[in-house]
Amino acid sequence: MATRIVSVEQQYRSLLDGDGLTFSPTSPTPTSGFMVSLAGSERTFPVSRFTANELSEYVRDYAYRAAEESLFYGAWIDGGLVYLDLSVNVQDRSQAIALGRLESQLAIFDVANSEVISL
Repeated sequence: MATRIVSVEQQYRSLLDGDGLTFSPTSPTPTSGFMVSLAGSERTFPVSRFTANELSEYVRDYAYRAAEESLFYGAWIDGGLVYLDLSVNVQDRSQAIALGRLESQLAIFDVANSEVISL
């Protein structure tokens, strides 16, 4: 499966249109499994001050790690804040929950069902 290249500007606009983002420089976007954020990679911004430049800087700052560890960038809006993070796709639900707890996360994301699972 080929990875479709989307510009940061397109990703930024998609995010502001209310869509969360999951993307990778090296892998296709997952269609199954659970996304688990990794502690220490989070950044938050008020939506009113978030620009495509912040997204671009985040991608640039974590490019080495995302590529080397086959990680995904995640972005979503909740409560007036934009959240950016690095995440891993875990196919097994119980393993994803365990990793989420290990990484001190409040939730994981079920890709196939587009649902947040609170931990």
